[in-house]
Amino acid sequence: MEKKELSRYHFLKSIGFKGSALMAILASCTQKEDYVLDSLIVNKNLQPVKTLDSTQATALPSSGGTALPGTTPGGTGGSTGGTTSLSGKVTTDELNSIKNFLLKIDLTSGSAAALNTAGGYIISNSIVVAAFNPGEYVAAQNLCTHQPRQRIIFNRSEFYCTDHGARFSITGQGLNSLGSRGLVVYRTANDGKTLLVYS
Repeated sequence: MEKKELSRYHFLKSIGFKGSALMAILASCTQKEDYVLDSLIVNKNLQPVKTLDSTQATALPSSGGTALPGTTPGGTGGSTGGTTSLSGKVTTDELNSIKNFLLKIDLTSGSAAALNTAGGYIISNSIVVAAFNPGEYVAAQNLCTHQPRQRIIFNRSEFYCTDHGARFSITGQGLNSLGSRGLVVYRTANDGKTLLVYS
């Protein structure tokens, strides 16, 4: 008999569990890495730090540099396209120089009200746009790489798939076994009134 490795999800489905019974069992057998962790703490250069104490906030070692929210780290997510390196808060003229954007959001409109508070998010055109901090935004594709379903939301300081619990950092890196394939993230730039999401 051939030995075949199955994920917990597929194993439980193969023996007949489905619906709420399947979800209850999956929830009861999670691993430590599957839990939502405390918020990611970053310094003004957006490098992860160990503590909120500014006198002791040294950056944690990173692999290959630091990516800003909304940017694409080496190989994970969308391409930069070489068109512009703008990110974060920019002038209106700089914002207008971005031509091939994927999404344009009027930050003053009621439909974008969720972006006024840190942790708030909206989903538009299959893109999750979230307020990482007041005035700082991150964006990612709404399609989960664990199983291709549009269930990605923003949860505190990370992207999260509500179907099976895949977790992704704001740079698109997988944070647990279900998110190991990474997530497509996009650049963001805003002038305080308009937010552009682009690759």
